[in-house]
Amino acid sequence: MKKIFLIAAAALIGFAACNKDDGGNKTKSFDATFELTSELGDLTYGEPVTVTGTVVTEASVDAVSFTGVDDEGNAVGEEQKYENGSEASVSSTAIEGMFFPDTKDMTQLQVTLWSGNATASFTFPVTSVTGEMKGDVYINNSAAFTADVMEPNHQNSPELYPEENTGAGSDVKSFFSMPGVVIDGQVEHILSLNQLRSVDGQNASFVFCNVWKSTDKKVLIGSQRGYAFQIANNLGSGTMGRQCDAYEVDGHAIRPENADANFLMDLVRGSWYTDYDAEKFTDIDRIFINIKDAETPFEKMKAFWQLGEIQRKYDNSTLGEIDPDKLKSFEGQKYLRHYNDAGHSATKEMRENFRAGDYIVIKTTRGTVENPEYYYGIMQIRLIPDVSGVIVDGRFDKELTENLFGQSIYLDIKTQCEILD
Repeated sequence: MKKIFLIAAAALIGFAACNKDDGGNKTKSFDATFELTSELGDLTYGEPVTVTGTVVTEASVDAVSFTGVDDEGNAVGEEQKYENGSEASVSSTAIEGMFFPDTKDMTQLQVTLWSGNATASFTFPVTSVTGEMKGDVYINNSAAFTADVMEPNHQNSPELYPEENTGAGSDVKSFFSMPGVVIDGQVEHILSLNQLRSVDGQNASFVFCNVWKSTDKKVLIGSQRGYAFQIANNLGSGTMGRQCDAYEVDGHAIRPENADANFLMDLVRGSWYTDYDAEKFTDIDRIFINIKDAETPFEKMKAFWQLGEIQRKYDNSTLGEIDPDKLKSFEGQKYLRHYNDAGHSATKEMRENFRAGDYIVIKTTRGTVENPEYYYGIMQIRLIPDVSGVIVDGRFDKELTENLFGQSIYLDIKTQCEILD
């Protein structure tokens, strides 16, 4: 959580000198004084603090950077640079920006003012940096999920697999794990049936599928049809058609008790939708766009905190908010269909639910009942397979819907997740 302290510190002076930037180019320093007006003291690793201060200079200050340094002034953390704008307030009289303690080896914070390529730097003591990261982040801007065919097994195809608990596997990537799953020593988030079976469904969040037939009885599902995101702990649902994924094969299965049972999805549609929530869409869009790469400790800390805005603004009941006028709780679903009432026996008009450009906000709850841990993320739908060829007389055709198997949806995913060994 953000901490803001307001106490005075001694002013320091930056002296003119020449040095080189990381590219080997000469940079100049400029004269300035800077007075820190926020307290540093004890910092928590990965938890941002707001750094504020007053500036006296004749130069035009257009950026500020914060870097954790040791007693000799050597950088031991990543330089965190901000220009004046939405993330920081920077001028020739005052600065305000956020510093993420990204190293426990720092003993000082170096504040650098920038005027073009010229700089003025100041250091301030830090008592300690303690604690651990609250979580990790997973970012994939071209995540593909493929609607797998109905895999045969001993229950739905006894003529092929007469022996009990045998069946076909699949390497098609159709499953997602928000927490992540360790497979062969690597943390994976996009998984196949074979991969998830190997860990008995551990941490499985959803499957992207094509609803057509009930895979245990091989009969057409009547009212629902077409693409859907379905929570992985309920693959046996009668209207989803993924019973074949839930069967035990060779002693392994996607077991409901191991899956991510608390996974929820909240669809945030764009302006094409009749009941478009402009304020919420703009909020989610802003959070999503502002999150960049997350490779370094600083980038991961920043992205984790940025995604935390979902909790702070749309799920503050988890933070202890009790004022009914301010109280917000995450309203999510266990499954999302591309179209509702698309089957031949539906009595309502077929309705489109999402399009490319829409967002799906996701949440899961981990930890224990006494000490729950909440994680949030955003998925943007980038590309959906064309379904126009299977729609006949306002419904998904009984047989043509089979053509949607093997097609992929593409998502841009940015999510908090657990730190897995």
